Amino acid sequence: MMDKVREMCEDERKRIIPREKLNSMKEEKEMLSDKLQEMERQLHDANMNLKRMHESKSQLFVSQEALVKYQLEEEVNHSSLSSNSSKNAYIGSFEKHTRGIGSKLMSKMGYEGKVLGNHA
Repeated sequence: MMDKVREMCEDERKRIIPREKLNSMKEEKEMLSDKLQEMERQLHDANMNLKRMHESKSQLFVSQEALVKYQLEEEVNHSSLSSNSSKNAYIGSFEKHTRGIGSKLMSKMGYEGKVLGNHA
């Protein structure tokens, strides 16, 4: 009879140990699930930040491109002005005192800003 009792106790112990293990595994699963959700959230945030950085970089590239274009235009304008003789440097300077009506009328007639007269 004692043997039967011992067997029953051992059988019960065998059932209890797996239950404890099962509970431990459930807790571990919940913990891993929480970690996975947190990592997915962090990945989403990182992707959004990367997208914003890419958009900002594209805008910066466009701005840099416009700046380079402007600087080149200024350099061309400056070099063309400095290459003219000092006598031609004052051409158009009178327009700072006017509204530029002469240049506007001439541009309507097809003048493109080149030399007029004998030096054409």
